[in-house]
Amino acid sequence: MSLSKILLLSGAAAFVSTAALAGGHAPLRASDVTGFHGVKAPVQTPAVNPKAPKCGTGFGPELPTPDGLIAWNDTSGSGYNTAGGADFTCASKTKVKAVWVLGYNAPANPEQYNVTFYKNDGAGGSDEPNDKSVVCSYTGVPGAGGGSYPTHVLTKLKLPTACKLKAGHYWVAVQDNDSAGPWYWEMTSQLGGTTQADWDDQNNIFGSGCTTFDNNEYLQQCLGYTYPDYMLELH
Repeated sequence: MSLSKILLLSGAAAFVSTAALAGGHAPLRASDVTGFHGVKAPVQTPAVNPKAPKCGTGFGPELPTPDGLIAWNDTSGSGYNTAGGADFTCASKTKVKAVWVLGYNAPANPEQYNVTFYKNDGAGGSDEPNDKSVVCSYTGVPGAGGGSYPTHVLTKLKLPTACKLKAGHYWVAVQDNDSAGPWYWEMTSQLGGTTQADWDDQNNIFGSGCTTFDNNEYLQQCLGYTYPDYMLELH
C-alpha cells in the first residue's frame, strides 16, 4: 500500500483543509508529520490521579521511538473518519466520568473530541468493538490540544454524563472532531487490555479496507503496524 504523506500548513497554525488534502493523505503516523508548528501545548500536569484509573487501564511506557496513529473525524461526512480502539475489562459495575489520553498535533487548544464506548464482540475467533452495540457516545467533548510531536499532550476528557458499565469486556474509541485536524493518539509498547489495538477508517481514505472495527482484523492486519496498544486511562 503506497501512501502520499503530505501535510500543508497555513501560517503559524497547522491547518489541513479538504482542498489541501485533495492531492494526498494526511500521514498515518505522528512521526511522519513534517514541519508541524501548532499552537502552544498546555502546561502539563502530572499524569497521576489520587485515585487509580478504572477497569485496569493505565498509561504504559512509550514506544522506543514514540509515535501515534491518526484518529480524526474531519466532520465532512465523506473524508477522514478514523479512530483507534482500546479494550478494557471492568470487574464490577463502573461509572466512567472521564477518559484520559496522550496525543500529538491537535490543531487547537482547547480541542473537541469524540468518545465512543462499545460492547465486545467475540464472534469469529477475535475480540473487537461491536460497531452495532454502542454503550455510550459523546461528540465534541472539550479537552487539551496543541503541542507538536514528539512532545505529547495529556488530554483529560470529562464526559458530560457518566458512562455506566456493567461488569464485562468493552472497548473505547477516541478521535479528534475538527475540520482542521488531524490528531494522533499515542501508542504504548505495553498491551493495556487483553486484546491488541484496533483501528478503523470508515471512508477507506487510506485504502486499508478496515472500514469497521468488527471485521476480524486488528491494527496489525489493517496497517501492518505491530504497536500493542493506545495510551488510555479511565476515571
